[in-house]
Amino acid sequence: MRYAVILLLFLASCRPADPAATYLNTEADYVGIDACASCHPDKAATFRESQMGRSWEPATLANSAADFDNPEPVYDPHRDLYYRPFTRDGSLYVEEYRLADADTTYRRVEEIDYIVGSGHHTNSHIMDVGGYLYQMPLTWYVQDGRWDLPPGFADGNNIRFSRPITLKCITCHNAMPDYVPGSENRYLDVPDGIDCERCHGPGSVHVEAMRAGRVVNVATETDYTIVNPAKLPFERQFDLCQGCHMQGAAVTKSDRTFADFRPSMALSDIENVFWPRYADSLHQFVMASHPDRLMQSACFEASREAAPLTCTTCHDPHVSIETLGPDHYTAVCQGCHAEAQVAACPEESADCTSCHMPVSGSSDIPHVRITDHFIRRPDREAVRLVGAEEFEDQKRFVRLASLIAENPPPGEIALGYMTYFEEVTNHPGFLDSAAVLLEKARRDDPGADLGAALVRLHFLRGDHVAVVGQARFMAAMPDAWTAYRIGEAFLTLNAPQEAIAYLEDALAMAPAHLRFMSRLASGYSQAGRQAEAITLFDRILDANPKQAGALSDRGFAHVLSQNAEAAEADFLAALALDPDLEMGLANLASLYFNTGRADRARPYARRLVALDPANARYRRLWELVE
Repeated sequence: MRYAVILLLFLASCRPADPAATYLNTEADYVGIDACASCHPDKAATFRESQMGRSWEPATLANSAADFDNPEPVYDPHRDLYYRPFTRDGSLYVEEYRLADADTTYRRVEEIDYIVGSGHHTNSHIMDVGGYLYQMPLTWYVQDGRWDLPPGFADGNNIRFSRPITLKCITCHNAMPDYVPGSENRYLDVPDGIDCERCHGPGSVHVEAMRAGRVVNVATETDYTIVNPAKLPFERQFDLCQGCHMQGAAVTKSDRTFADFRPSMALSDIENVFWPRYADSLHQFVMASHPDRLMQSACFEASREAAPLTCTTCHDPHVSIETLGPDHYTAVCQGCHAEAQVAACPEESADCTSCHMPVSGSSDIPHVRITDHFIRRPDREAVRLVGAEEFEDQKRFVRLASLIAENPPPGEIALGYMTYFEEVTNHPGFLDSAAVLLEKARRDDPGADLGAALVRLHFLRGDHVAVVGQARFMAAMPDAWTAYRIGEAFLTLNAPQEAIAYLEDALAMAPAHLRFMSRLASGYSQAGRQAEAITLFDRILDANPKQAGALSDRGFAHVLSQNAEAAEADFLAALALDPDLEMGLANLASLYFNTGRADRARPYARRLVALDPANARYRRLWELVE
C-alpha cells in the first residue's frame, strides 16, 4: 500500500503545471446552448438576457433597440445616397435612394435578416443572400438615439451592401457558425447569439461524460471535460476574453483560422493582434481595447503576484449588466481598497469608476461612449484645452504594437503592418515598414519562405510586375489568396492565359469564394473563352444574384458573344443594384450608342462624366452621344 501511495504522488507531481494542457474538449464538437441548458437552466436563462447572449439575433422589431417609427433619413454626401429604415408586415428593411429636385432617381430596398449588438451601444444590421452574409449601411447608435452610417462607412468609405461578414467577424459576435470552407462569408447555419461554448469550449465530451455518469465533484476537483475559465491561469483567462475584446489588425498563424481557438489555449498559438501606439496612447484608443487598457493599469500590475485582476473580477458574463446594482463596481473596488482610501475621495456621491475609469469616446466608432479600462488616478491635466499643433502631436504614430505575443518575429510584424494597411489606412508608410521587416526576416533566416508575404506586399503596392516576378520563384502555391493575387496581377498586365492558371488554383483551394470565382470568369472572358465565362458567371449569380460586378461582367461577355439583348438586361440589373458602377454605366452607354440608341445612352454617359470628370474616355463617350 505504501508503494501505491508513493506512485500516486509521483504521478500527481508529473501533471503539467499549466492545467490548460489537460483539458479534453479542445478537439470536441459544439452542441449548442440548449444542450447546456438541460443541466444548467438557471445559467442559460440569465445568459440569454446578457449582452453576449443578445449579441446576434433574428431581425424583428422586438429584438431591436432602434427607432423604426418615421426616423430621419441618413444622408451620405460622398455617395449622394439616402438611407431609411422601415418596417413592413413585421419585417425590417433598409431603403437606399437618390434624389434629384425632390424626385427619386434610384431606389433599392433590402430586408434585414439579423441584428448585431445587444442594444447597449449599437445595433448593426446584416443581410443574408443565399448564406452569404453582408453588413448593411445603416446602424442605430443607442446612446445618442440616432441612425447613422456604420463604423468605417463614413468619409467616402461607404461600401453599401457589400461588406462581407468574415469568419473573424462572426466568431466574435456569435456562437460558432456552420462556416462553408473555401468561402469568404458563406454559412450554412447561423446561431442566435454568443453561447456557453464560446467561453467554456465545445461541449460534446462533457455531455458524453455526464450521460455516462462520470460526474466530477467540482468543489474539490477540476472537470477536464469542460473549461471553467475561473480555474485557468490568469494569462489563459485573458486570452479567452481578448480573442474578441482586443481589437486590431489580427494575423493568424499560417495553418490556423480564427475558428480554431478553444478556451484554455494560448491565443498566441492561433493569432496575434497589432495596433498603433501614439505619442499619447493614454487618450488615443479604440472601443474593443479593454484587456490592453486594463493591463496598463497600476491596479493590474499590483495584483499580478497575489490575486491577478481579470475581466471577471468586475464582470459576470452570465448576467446582464442592467441587473447589477448601482454600487456594484464600487463594491468591487472596495474589496481591495481600504474604506479610508475611499472616504478620502473628494466627491462623496461619485462611484469609483466615474473618476478612475472615465467614460470616453473611442477613436474608431462614432456616437459611442465607453468606460475606459485603464484604471488610474484622475488626470486633471487630461481635460485641459490644447492647441491644434499639440493635439496633432498627441496623435503622432510611434509604432505598431503586438498586443498578444510579447516578441513576435519580424515576418509576423510585417503581416500586421500589411493587415493594418488593408483594414484601417492606406498610408504607404505601413507598407514601407513591412518591406523593412521582411528584409530583416530574410536576414535572420535565409531559408525562410517569404514568398506569400512578398506577393502580398507587392500586390498592395500595386506593383504587378513585381508580383508576377515573385511568383516565378515559388515552388508551390501556399494558399488561395496568394494564387488570387498573382492571377489578378496577370489580368492587370493583360496576360489572361497566365492569370487563368493561378485563378483556377485559387478557386480550387476556395471553391465557394465569389471574388475568386468572378475574377476567373473575367479571365476566361479576357482570353476569348466567352462560353466558359458566362457559365461561371451564371454559377456566381445562382449563388448570389446581388453581385452587381458579376452582372456587369457577364453582360460584357454577352456583348462579345453578340448577344446584345442579354447584355442589356445584365447591365440594367447591375445598375439597379449599384447606380454608380462605372463599368456597367460605360458598357450600357456604349451598347446603346453602338445599336443606334444614342438618346438612351445619354443619361449613363452623363453620370460617368459626373463621377470622373477627368476621364478622357468618359468625356469622349459623352461627346459621341450628346
